[in-house]
This record gives sequence, C-alpha cells and structure tokens, in this order.
Amino acid sequence: AIVNFTMEFLNIVTGWPGSAHDSRMFKSSMVCGQFEEGEVSGILLGDSGYACHHFLMTPLLNPQTRADFNYNSNLK
Repeated sequence: AIVNFTMEFLNIVTGWPGSAHDSRMFKSSMVCGQFEEGEVSGILLGDSGYACHHFLMTPLLNPQTRADFNYNSNLK
C-alpha cells in the first residue's frame, strides 16, 4: 500500500500468492512504472528492503557520518 502524509491510501496492490516480498510487488506494480516513466512526480519513502531510486528514498544501512544519521532520522 502507498499512503500520503495524511495516511490516505493512494494505491493498494493485492492478489500476490503466498509470501511475496514488498519490493518485488512494488517493482512489478503500475505505480513503479509510472514513477520510472516520469508520469507521476513526488518522492516515496521506503524501508531498507527496497532499492533506492530517484523517486524512492530508503534509509542507509550503515550510517557513518552525522549527515548519514540526519538523513536516516529525517526519513522517520
């Protein structure tokens, strides 16, 4: 599911059998394609299970600098 800053659902993907990983479902979703093609604008925030893209910000797994820690903190 994708929600906005007011927790309003913008997109929900269902129908995947068993236990599919979130990033796999997202990568094959219409929304991902729309972001990749530049059809929609904005930034999505994801957890560390997602690959970082120009439209999808994910936390740094091993923050080293104060800037890294600030980046991770601001994603929360």
